[in-house]
Amino acid sequence: MESILQGGQFKKLLEEQSLELRQKYDLKKAELDILYFLSRCGQYNTSTDIHHQLFMNRGHISQAVESLSKRKYIVAIPDQNDRRYVHYELLDSAREIIDEMTKKREEINERILEGISEEELRSFQAVAEKIRKNIEKLI
Repeated sequence: MESILQGGQFKKLLEEQSLELRQKYDLKKAELDILYFLSRCGQYNTSTDIHHQLFMNRGHISQAVESLSKRKYIVAIPDQNDRRYVHYELLDSAREIIDEMTKKREEINERILEGISEEELRSFQAVAEKIRKNIEKLI
């Protein structure tokens, strides 16, 4: 249980699988993680959202979004209601990277879920959601 929650093996697997993409596009790990996050986050696209979801250091977030902005992968849009917030949105130039990363993630998920039935997966997801909520309360 602890090894799944700590995610060390899964994290290592993702890092190994993303190495080729990082090298191909000359991206740092944080930059690739942020691009992937932004492709999935909907309206939760501020540096605070990135910090809370990816548990990334605020300094790394700042450096990564600055680099991604300079490279024209994302655009920073000030919040209309609260000037303290900036929303980050993907530009079309990031689409190829996102598509490749999504494909890699789907392949990884398929392989790590091999031999697990739909019923087992639904049970696991329900338990995982309860654990996530309990952890959230504790934090």
